[in-house]
Amino acid sequence: MVGITTRPYRGTQDLRRMQALVSAAFDQTDLRIGDIAWISRSHTHRELGFDIRLWETGDALTGWTFFLSSGNFHLFAVPDTVNDHLVDDMLATVEGMAREAIAAGDVLTSLSTYSIVPGRSKLDDALVSGLERNGFTMEKGDAGVVMRNLDSLEEPIVPPGYRLAIVDTPQRITGRVETHRLAFAPSDLSEKMYGRVRKTRPYREGLDLVVETETGDVAAFCTAWPDEENASGLLEPVGTHPDHRRRGLASAACQAALVALRDAGARTAQVAFTTPQARKLYESLGFTLEYDEYTFTKTLA
Repeated sequence: MVGITTRPYRGTQDLRRMQALVSAAFDQTDLRIGDIAWISRSHTHRELGFDIRLWETGDALTGWTFFLSSGNFHLFAVPDTVNDHLVDDMLATVEGMAREAIAAGDVLTSLSTYSIVPGRSKLDDALVSGLERNGFTMEKGDAGVVMRNLDSLEEPIVPPGYRLAIVDTPQRITGRVETHRLAFAPSDLSEKMYGRVRKTRPYREGLDLVVETETGDVAAFCTAWPDEENASGLLEPVGTHPDHRRRGLASAACQAALVALRDAGARTAQVAFTTPQARKLYESLGFTLEYDEYTFTKTLA
């Protein structure tokens, strides 16, 4: 009988295998292939080898973990094969990586998961059970996921003095990064990181939307990610420059991204929110609540 082995991430092909697992489990997880592309931006492929671990049964990928320096982490396993031993091993690996980071001098006080929905699927139930078994505590904040179908979409309305564009020039790349840093301050996003985003599947330039001023300053943005296998799309991230808020610019960027997703073949789209204000924005665009999301946190003594 072939047993499960563990190894570090080795490159682009592993990233695509991770995305394929997530895509195949579309109905059992909120995690999307665009999420994986976006969170990998802070690393080169060599650096990802320090933070991602893969579990394999023979040549088949069974699951993976992605530990971030903030203490947040993702873990994923094939729903039909997930079991207590695998989840325990994954969590022990993540905690071991965290303690190694602390020993090396990093400031890290706790571990926290993303995107767990108790009772939603066999996978989430297995993760919840394992997290609680390993000393994690469930917390509910304002986070959740909203979804909508793309059957009927209105064209975006851009206020006077602004225009829609895609991120297709060096000036717009610079503006997109600078506006992101201000919208999500403090943010460490750099042009080098964004360059990696643009080279990571399934990024498409035509789905990277901005609203800019008449002088070319980026005022708002929305990056959309397609999942062709599930005819769906993800909006991640969405933001507005602080000097241009409350003018409907993020709404216009999102609406343009939804139209672009539909034209690319998507039938549905989703986006996660972490604040009531963000939820209100997406609901104004026709999204409805799909799930409340929970985090599981463990203090590192």
